[in-house]
Amino acid sequence: MQKIDIALHEPVPAENALLIAPVPFGHWGQRSHLECTRGLVGCQKITALNSEQRALIWIPEHNENVQISYQIEEGDYPVAPQVWQVQDNRFTRANSDLAALARDITRNSENQKTKLFALIGYAADMFGYEHPDEHFYENCDSVPAVCGTTKGSCVDINTFLLAAARCLEIQGQYIAGYWFHPDKAETHDMHCWLVFEIAGEVLFWDLAHHLKWGVENLVPGLNPAGGRRVAMSCGRGLEFETPNGTVTISHFSEPAWIMPDGDMVRPEMTIKVTD
Repeated sequence: MQKIDIALHEPVPAENALLIAPVPFGHWGQRSHLECTRGLVGCQKITALNSEQRALIWIPEHNENVQISYQIEEGDYPVAPQVWQVQDNRFTRANSDLAALARDITRNSENQKTKLFALIGYAADMFGYEHPDEHFYENCDSVPAVCGTTKGSCVDINTFLLAAARCLEIQGQYIAGYWFHPDKAETHDMHCWLVFEIAGEVLFWDLAHHLKWGVENLVPGLNPAGGRRVAMSCGRGLEFETPNGTVTISHFSEPAWIMPDGDMVRPEMTIKVTD
C-alpha cells in the first residue's frame, strides 16, 4: 500500500476560490481513494458532464497549508467499462490532415495492432522530448498533423497518438497522473500515458519516457524508464459544473483553484509518495 501527499505551496489565490481535485479511477492493477485533507472543508463530489470521471470540490478553511492525501492499493482489480469513454473535442479529434497522415502511415499494416505500432514508430521519429512554451495543437479546434521534427512533452506526444489512433478506430484512452523517478519519492508535476485495447489485449504506452530517457527499444509497458506511477483520471478535456461555473480541464491529475469568475489557477505543489 502506498500513500500520495499533495502539498500546496501558495496561499489561497482569492476569496471564494474553490479547490478541485480528481477522484482516482480504478486503473489496471491499482485502486486509490482519498484518505484525508488539511485546510479544506465542505467536500462536494461531482461527475464530469462529458464522462463518468468524478471530482471533489472543497472550500478552503484557511489561507494556506492545504494538503490532500490519497491511499493507493495494488492488486488484481477490475476496470470499469466507462474507462474507454473518449471525449470528442479539440484534444482528441484529428483534423483532416492528421486523418490522412494516419492512413498513410498504416497503409501497409496487417491489423489494428501493427497499425498502432506504426503510429508509435512515426511519433518516435517526429517528436523530440521537450517542454515547449506552447503545445503543437495550441489554438487549434482539432489535433493537427506532425510532419517534421516537433518538440513535445508527454501531453503533446499522447495527444497526437490518441487522435491518430481514433482515426483508425483503435480503442484507446488518455491517462493522467503522476510518475516518480526510481531514485526519488517526490515530483512537482503531472505525467500522462496511453492505454489501448486491441482484440482483447490491453497495451500501455509511454512513448514520452522512451524518448526522454533514451530507451531505444520501443515496446509497450508502463515503466520503460523504471520508477512508479499513480493514475488519477482518464479522459481528455473533462468538463465539470461547479459553484463557480463550468470548467474544462485538459488533463486532470493535479488539484487546481477555481476562481470566482470560473478561471482556473494551478498552484505550485509538491507530490510525495510513501510506502
